[in-house]
Amino acid sequence: MATNPTKEALLQQFIQASSDAIDLRRKKDLSEIEQTADSLFRNLNNKELDTIEDEYSTDPAIPLGFKIAIKLARSKNHIAQFDKPAHISAVIAMYNEHNRIKPSSEHPNGEDFLRVKVHQLNWLFKEFPNYSWDLTLVDDGCPNSSGKIAEKIISEAAYPNVEVLFLEHAIQEGAPVAAEMGDTSESQKGGSILYGMYHTAQQKKENHVVLFTDADLSTHLGQIGLLMKPILEGGFLAAIGSRREKHSVVIKQGQRNDRGKLFIYSWKRMLPELGYITDTQCGFKAFDSKIVHDIVMHTYEKKFAFDIELLLKTEIIRNNSIHKIPIAWIDSEAESTTTDLQPYLPMLKSISQMYKKYGSRNYLSDEFSNFYDSLTKDQWKSMLNNIPEEIVSRNPDEFSAFDKIRTSGLL
Repeated sequence: MATNPTKEALLQQFIQASSDAIDLRRKKDLSEIEQTADSLFRNLNNKELDTIEDEYSTDPAIPLGFKIAIKLARSKNHIAQFDKPAHISAVIAMYNEHNRIKPSSEHPNGEDFLRVKVHQLNWLFKEFPNYSWDLTLVDDGCPNSSGKIAEKIISEAAYPNVEVLFLEHAIQEGAPVAAEMGDTSESQKGGSILYGMYHTAQQKKENHVVLFTDADLSTHLGQIGLLMKPILEGGFLAAIGSRREKHSVVIKQGQRNDRGKLFIYSWKRMLPELGYITDTQCGFKAFDSKIVHDIVMHTYEKKFAFDIELLLKTEIIRNNSIHKIPIAWIDSEAESTTTDLQPYLPMLKSISQMYKKYGSRNYLSDEFSNFYDSLTKDQWKSMLNNIPEEIVSRNPDEFSAFDKIRTSGLL
């Protein structure tokens, strides 16, 4: 790195002091990362931070804690450079989050995620009075009262800019977006996120960005500045976190990669309009509030493929208006509701309907759409045990150009 000796020595000091065994549920780890990020932010300029990320984010010898700190420092740097009034609204869906919302002292899978996320938002924005933020949690019909637990925490902590909405109440009251559902069983995360986005976008704020993220702690919200910059300064309509870019920092548990590749290969056959995007399912996406109404109203999908419909509707508004951001992401599966076979088959069936509603018709997309329309659960399970090597061996980034595997080769 081309810095003066003092900065180089400081950099090496941070690297040596950083940990590779990071658990964002631990206050000690969170504090370590944020302190390092603050020091990087104060001592290095934007160009130097970019150079550090380019040199170190792909180096396996660099501790994970330092790699995350680089992302946070760059994010805070972007926030500092934008001197106009700006507002960020973050939306989180909650279903069976009654354990994850607790601290680990109360439950082994507890992440204390509500308090931690408020802390992360305060950490990012507290030094910049031109920024404001709010956090909206939407209870997705949770049978274990996640929303009520969140309300109690908010009341006890007296958070002024955090609220809880209940999708069930919104449906009963005929609220926009929610009125398109008969009851909460029609939503699996998607309905709550769409309603929350619509609700927060009603604010008349200047330079307003609406973001949704997951309830878990996989993504430190201190990275929000990385998403805001392309929208506020680059003219993009959306910016999405990606775990599949060169400078992405990913710690992933489980063995779902091959299934994910099959999913990506298949949806890219049906929706070539989104060919330049690979990671559609990362729960860290931001949108210019001015387009939120148009993309959330009258959507087909209220379940796990809702991300793809939002991206497709954004792309229809303007081609190539979605910016991909490499983020730091640590898998959090202990309380996940989608860790079994993943809801890939229902999602592909939904994507087929999106293709028919929005897509540019072509023979290959028709073939895959018809194939997944008729595919049974047993056939899908059989496919997962026989994924073609041409798909398994390739990087998903290649799937837009590589289309040699036809549906006849999947069964």
